[in-house]
Amino acid sequence: MIRAVATPDLAGMRERNRAARRIFTRIMLHVLWWDIVLAWGPLKRLRTPAGPRWARLARQYRAQAERLGGVLIKLGQYAGARVDLLPKEVTDVMADLHDAVPPAPAPAIVAQLEADFLLPLRDLFRTFEPAPIGAASLGQAHRAELPDGRRVVVKVLRPGIDLIVENDLVIIGRFIRLMKRIGSIRRRVDLDVLANEFITVTRRELDLLAEGRSSERFARQFSGDPEVYVPKIEWSRSGGRTLTMEDVSYVPIGDVLGYEATGVDRRRVAGKLMDVYLDQIFRLGFVHADPHPGNLFVQPLPIQGEPATRWSSTDYTTTDRINLPHTANRPFRLIFIDFGMAVEIPEHARRSLQTYAVGIAARDAYTIVQSYVEGDLLLPDTDVDQLERMTAAMLAKFPHAFVGQVRQADLPQYGQMFNEYQSLLYNSPMKIPAELLFVFRAMGICSGTVAAIDPGFDPAERFTPLAQRLVADELSLDSDRLKRFVMFGLRLPTRLDNLLTQIERGKLLLRTGDPDHHRENLRSRGRAASQIGVAVIAAGVMACAVQLGPHGEILTTPTGLTVLAVAVVALALLRGRR
Repeated sequence: MIRAVATPDLAGMRERNRAARRIFTRIMLHVLWWDIVLAWGPLKRLRTPAGPRWARLARQYRAQAERLGGVLIKLGQYAGARVDLLPKEVTDVMADLHDAVPPAPAPAIVAQLEADFLLPLRDLFRTFEPAPIGAASLGQAHRAELPDGRRVVVKVLRPGIDLIVENDLVIIGRFIRLMKRIGSIRRRVDLDVLANEFITVTRRELDLLAEGRSSERFARQFSGDPEVYVPKIEWSRSGGRTLTMEDVSYVPIGDVLGYEATGVDRRRVAGKLMDVYLDQIFRLGFVHADPHPGNLFVQPLPIQGEPATRWSSTDYTTTDRINLPHTANRPFRLIFIDFGMAVEIPEHARRSLQTYAVGIAARDAYTIVQSYVEGDLLLPDTDVDQLERMTAAMLAKFPHAFVGQVRQADLPQYGQMFNEYQSLLYNSPMKIPAELLFVFRAMGICSGTVAAIDPGFDPAERFTPLAQRLVADELSLDSDRLKRFVMFGLRLPTRLDNLLTQIERGKLLLRTGDPDHHRENLRSRGRAASQIGVAVIAAGVMACAVQLGPHGEILTTPTGLTVLAVAVVALALLRGRR
């Protein structure tokens, strides 16, 4: 017998709506009071520092999001990625907002499975564990066995989550419409674009069939790499609200002691993870954008003479690890799961990212800034020279920051530098598309994971071989020429390209040292140009009034035409004098 699917509790939904409206109203009043009313004239003296105020407000939002779950958590994570628009105090609070909430009751999950496939649970799976191995705001995962005995993980959307998501999006939409009425915000941020990006990303995560297709695309992308693996999708047990995949619960990538106990070298794991993400972002253009440790596993592999079955079990407990034989430099493979946040990078953006990678490899601030220009990430009035100086200063002190890694010891100096360039960063924010934001977020999470695995690992060192591969892909140069090209300073003739790009987009600005002096020069040159133009016109008219013979002699012309030509020339010269 197939059970009825539970629907969201109406009383609970009303309470949820009230709580969400309260937090958004608090944000709205905060902006109106501190950034509108107290920004006027003498009232500015009453304003307190913005950083602590925004951090406090962000903590209040985070607490409500963790309590309510749903789209509010997703919105907080999205805000944590918008380092280009929001204050650092907000993004810092939201950066580690975890999507972990209490699971939905097992009977409701079972009822939804049976309704989706129109079969009782016993016909779908030989066994199904009611306790989930993980629960998030939109769905949760359960272990199960197929009728043929294969072990799988079943990812199921929460019952009624589609209604909750749409309800939350309505509340968020109302809040955005109110914020659009504030002129200072409307001029600085295109809220409609941000809202559309967020809605698109959120609804995409509700489509588990799309997630399954992204998983298979990623698998094809790395099909030739024996050190990368993606679980196979069981399409016969998958649908819009259910995704069944091979169980690959090996050692979590953060459990360094677990895989080192078998002889897997942590440094090789760190290097491989970084290389895989660099290839995704800068070469392939399709990125697993949620690389937190819960979505990555390390599978130790057998060496010659060891039974393969011992290494294929998903029941990989701590006791098993202690009993498994240790072999130096044991082979392994990285396993990727959860492709709900897979991002495709457009071709033009991929080009700018490749220029960025070359700039990192060459430690060249100009090339890095040029990548921003190529990607159309800068607003028209951005001071590119000052941005280049800031980039050069950061490259000299914090090269790891450009790959998403800032070390704890560098934080005080890092904050000082941001304070120094605060005006530039605030007045000329980058207009970064959502897909690149999630890519940068993924790079930051990856760099943090790599640093936790191997604290001595330097991600910046991986950019020289990456730049070599990029140029090899583009130019098909031989290896020796390529190494010389990169190692002795890969720098494209982008000054001219930058100039042409600015002219093409109508953004070329001419700066002068003495405005009055140059203004007079321009006037005099304008008068000279006008006189030259008049002379040309006069010569043309005179030519019309004269006929030349076959040997260059001047022939007579009609008297009326001659008089008319002389009159036109005289008037033109008089006009030119004026």
